[in-house]
Amino acid sequence: MEKRPGLTMAVCGAVQGIGGGFAWSVVPVLMPAMAKDLHLSQTMGGLVWGAAPLGIALSAPVGGALVDRFGVRRTVPVALLFGALACAARAFAHDPFVLLAAMFAFGLHIGLCAPAIPKALAAHVPIQKLGRANGLTLLCYTLATALTVLFGATVIAPALGGWRPVMLVAAAALVLLALLWGAAIREGAQPARHASAAESLRLLRDPQLRRLAAMQFFLFGGYLAMLGILPRALLEAGLPVARVGETIAAWLGVAAVANFAGPALSDRIRARRPLLLGGAAVAGLALLGMSLLPISSGVAMLMVAALGGGSFAPLLLSLPLELPSVGPARAGAALGLLMLVGQIGGFLLPVATGAAAQHGGLALACAVLALAHLAILLPANALQEPSRGDSTLPESAPAVA
Repeated sequence: MEKRPGLTMAVCGAVQGIGGGFAWSVVPVLMPAMAKDLHLSQTMGGLVWGAAPLGIALSAPVGGALVDRFGVRRTVPVALLFGALACAARAFAHDPFVLLAAMFAFGLHIGLCAPAIPKALAAHVPIQKLGRANGLTLLCYTLATALTVLFGATVIAPALGGWRPVMLVAAAALVLLALLWGAAIREGAQPARHASAAESLRLLRDPQLRRLAAMQFFLFGGYLAMLGILPRALLEAGLPVARVGETIAAWLGVAAVANFAGPALSDRIRARRPLLLGGAAVAGLALLGMSLLPISSGVAMLMVAALGGGSFAPLLLSLPLELPSVGPARAGAALGLLMLVGQIGGFLLPVATGAAAQHGGLALACAVLALAHLAILLPANALQEPSRGDSTLPESAPAVA
């Protein structure tokens, strides 16, 4: 098989940036206009935003199993076309419950696509560079989210004529991505046999994978919680309206740089645990400092937290492919399980931080998120460093005891 590392990374980055960074993140940006048009209450708005993580949580294990069974080239285009239909349904929604159903369907498509991206990269990128490759694709997602936050409501929606045309543009972009993926992505070497559903479920008994899942729960859940509370919390804390969007975009921009720099450093030193431990400690302590400082100084701590958390986020999606207990035959299932747990965190941690913000403002919410990031230190410290002496991934994996 001809290796296509550059092309594969570019296409995977486009799926992350357009499918996640734009088509998903544009919803909270345009939520004020959508709420006015559809008469959404605050509660219904929260349900609409939470429907996507719920859809991802339910579909990610299925997506991982489909990727393992049918391959990345056949699975992803179908999922992207389904996501395009969900985006189009958002554009034609004239009822809050139709919008909620469309967001749930959109989340289902992400759960079907996401496990394929690290597996597609692993087929074309040497294992010594897999961390930075995942980091580059995640950088595309984070940068696209930052640009969407900056320009979604002020430039894109007015230029297109409102929030509904934006959803149709997102749908068209996903159709083009489906065609691009099918034309450009090639499968890696197929394992002699695929894992059965029972074997995939037995992955939950792997202590290494359970530790990764715990880290994903706190890190991704904390990210979604922060993205959900920051706009309102910064306003209520006294930050001028003009600076709120700039602050959130800067936070995402710093995280994007860290998404590449952290994995690149990890690949260079050929170790994962130092980045996991150091990144979690930096993020947790910075958020703790943000909870104790006035808003003017706390914003700087927010950037430090983005640097810490962003530096190891892509590694959590690289590590399953490096574990001897997983291997290519079960990589999709393992990634699906990680995303299932991460999306559960994406549902529960926003609830916890929202309640904290209601009773204690941004300071108490940041304290809760600080504890979540510091909790990552426990599973990270117990994680065994994967062997990185070989330039290829293991072709098979022993059964999990």
